[in-house]
Amino acid sequence: MNKKKILMYVLGMIVLFGTIWGSYYYVSKINSNKEMVNIDRILKDSNIEVIDEDTTIDWSTYDETQITLNNKSVNITKGGIYTLTGTISNGNVTINTDGNVKLILDNVTITNNSGPAIIIINAKNTIIELKDGTTNTLTDGSSYANEEYDGCIYSADDLIIQGNGKLVVNANYLDGIVSNDDLKIVSGTYVIKANDDGIRGKDSVYIVDGAFTIKAGADGVKSTNDTDADKGNIRIDNGTFNITTVNDAIQAVNKIVIYDGTFNIKTTGNTNSASAKGVKADSLIDIVDGEYVIDTTDDGIHTNGKLTINGGKYTITSKDDGIHADGIVEINNGIVSITASEGIEATYVKINDGEISINASDDGINAGRKSNDYDVTVEINGGKVTIKMGQGDTDGIDSNGNIYINGGTINITGQSPFDYDGEAKLSGGTLIVNGEETKTITNQFGGGMQGGVMPDGQGRQMPNGNRGGMQRQR
Repeated sequence: MNKKKILMYVLGMIVLFGTIWGSYYYVSKINSNKEMVNIDRILKDSNIEVIDEDTTIDWSTYDETQITLNNKSVNITKGGIYTLTGTISNGNVTINTDGNVKLILDNVTITNNSGPAIIIINAKNTIIELKDGTTNTLTDGSSYANEEYDGCIYSADDLIIQGNGKLVVNANYLDGIVSNDDLKIVSGTYVIKANDDGIRGKDSVYIVDGAFTIKAGADGVKSTNDTDADKGNIRIDNGTFNITTVNDAIQAVNKIVIYDGTFNIKTTGNTNSASAKGVKADSLIDIVDGEYVIDTTDDGIHTNGKLTINGGKYTITSKDDGIHADGIVEINNGIVSITASEGIEATYVKINDGEISINASDDGINAGRKSNDYDVTVEINGGKVTIKMGQGDTDGIDSNGNIYINGGTINITGQSPFDYDGEAKLSGGTLIVNGEETKTITNQFGGGMQGGVMPDGQGRQMPNGNRGGMQRQR
């Protein structure tokens, strides 16, 4: 083989390996056995468009201006790089230009008693950079002269925040950081106290990394565009999040995708008046990894569509459901510990792997008709599932349809381990009920004639039905 052919072969192998590696990214994190898992397949519905203009702008071509704030408002009408230092005691920084603006905050304190501290009326792209080692404090008033604005940092266009400094936001009117288009946060330390929402990007919120402490009177991190099917999304690649809210901690009207991060979430709201969930999205939630401590008065993790967990560690305490999807909940891996009224609820609950521990005062795992896209089913194919039930009319696994156990170890402690309306098949795995291994699935009837299923899947009908909640061996 000549040198040219050898070179082409080596280059071909490099390209092939790169393609394979790209398809199996995050492998070691989402599978404890280091088995190759196709992340593209798992996240095939998770594509979220995000802004990356900050990586393509050549700032070396822009003029640089130093501005010392001296209690006077600043108006920026030309693209460029502006470094701010000093104090404005009652005023703001306003950006209104067709160009790109980089605003570097160097130990800045800005207070505006009647509006936002920073207003971006128009710009091609605005980047706020927190200079390394600095602390910058922005404070607005409890009322605005112009109610078109609704955030201490308000941008009508795309907004990018980066740098390794610290930003303190005191939002006394409504929201802390707002973009009416796309909002991207690359890095930095953020302490946000907001009367309403902490961070809001109408079209999207994309957090690459950073440390966030958010206390909000409504939602913590939020995306709200409900008129465009490709918008209203939140993507988090990494970061540390301490979020305390009255309403939802992380909420998107479309999709939420989280690849990694450390999350400490608490919601306190009265669920009779508003949603107070930990992580909430209307159509889809995909989580690849991360550590989550979630304490909520409403559901811990909730979507009206599909929810997929591909790894991570979860400690969820909820006065309602720990994990809820109207469509399907699919758990492929992870360590999940839930203390809640109901542990996991969906139309279709599918557990392929992971360690799942549930302490529930109502049902441990519940499948009920909430979507017409799936059959009502609980399916367990692997992993370790431990369910402990409270006293009373509670079920370990309750399905208004079918139950299929094909693998894994399922350990249920409670008065009623199973309740189902369709069929139940035990095809594999280890089933332990109240401390004893069993090869049969019992059914807790609430009344009326029911058909049951033996471990081999053959149906058996009771000629006179079974009433009054008694159990019958299958």
